[in-house]
Amino acid sequence: MRTKLRHKTMLVVIGVALLSSSAVAAAWQSPPGEGDKAYVPPAVAEPPLPALPVRPTLDTDSYPGCREDYRKIDAPFDQAKAINRCTVAIDTYYRQKMLPYRQAMITYQDALSSLYSTQVGANKRYSADTQYRFFQTVMAEHAASNPEGANLAAYRGMEAQYQTDRAYLADRFCFNTGCNGYPARAAVAAVAAPENADKPAKKKGDEAKRADGANPEAKCKRARKRGGALGGLIGGVAGSAAGLKGIGTAVSGLFGAVLVAEIACQLDEKEQKVAAEATVAVTKKEEVGATAKWTSPTRAGVAGSSTITALNTEPNGSRCLSITDIAIVEGEETRVAKRMCRQKPGEPYSIMA
Repeated sequence: MRTKLRHKTMLVVIGVALLSSSAVAAAWQSPPGEGDKAYVPPAVAEPPLPALPVRPTLDTDSYPGCREDYRKIDAPFDQAKAINRCTVAIDTYYRQKMLPYRQAMITYQDALSSLYSTQVGANKRYSADTQYRFFQTVMAEHAASNPEGANLAAYRGMEAQYQTDRAYLADRFCFNTGCNGYPARAAVAAVAAPENADKPAKKKGDEAKRADGANPEAKCKRARKRGGALGGLIGGVAGSAAGLKGIGTAVSGLFGAVLVAEIACQLDEKEQKVAAEATVAVTKKEEVGATAKWTSPTRAGVAGSSTITALNTEPNGSRCLSITDIAIVEGEETRVAKRMCRQKPGEPYSIMA
């Protein structure tokens, strides 16, 4: 009896042990509770990347199409005036459209660089991969906006057209006025005949008075009658073109190398000096858009300026500037363009004649 009871007791103990080991095994194999997991921060969405600044555009539609307008006119000096008007028009386009556009593109590149450095680069809200991709996008647009980049293709095209048209107009101007090696045309030679052939000769004193700037109105009147706008395109050619020989020198005196007759004839000697100094000052800057202003030391309301509108190097190595001169006398503005060159660095610029 005792043997049977002991046997039953052992069976119970063994059963309990088996149940306990099964529970432990089951507990070991069960998934951990929430408190037993490693911490994983929740995913955070990156904010949208900033948009690139608006790229400037060049107005190519308003470029003056006046290059061949002179062909509609017969008289050589009238053709020269038309050529001069066109030259002023394309110079104005260059100054008012092309130069501001080029500056706008430089500002645009600065804005691109600033956009990355201030909003995306080193911003922990963006991943390293996102920052790098945006950096590549910005740098590609920045490079395309360099002078030789794809974004300035239209600008380079307009620059080439402007330079070509200006050189062409300068050549046609001389063709009609007999400068830069062109012979005087028949109609021009006729205009060059003395105006006062039937009148008594002037006294030497009168000629001297007219030459030293004491009678600018008479000189300007004569320049206008013989095609006064001729000083507008090439400048000093007014002193050598057929029909105007000597006027450039007589009008501008000592400053004939830098002043054009159309403006100089309206100024007295002291005004010519400050106007010439302004031109010399602006040539020393050798920078498109550079401007030097002057004010009359003798008369109220008389002032002017010289502005560089283009610069280039000729095949022979000489460096040339296109300069627009403005003079305001008694409320009337005179605007003419001239071309000044120098052969070697350090030499002064002088008007091409």
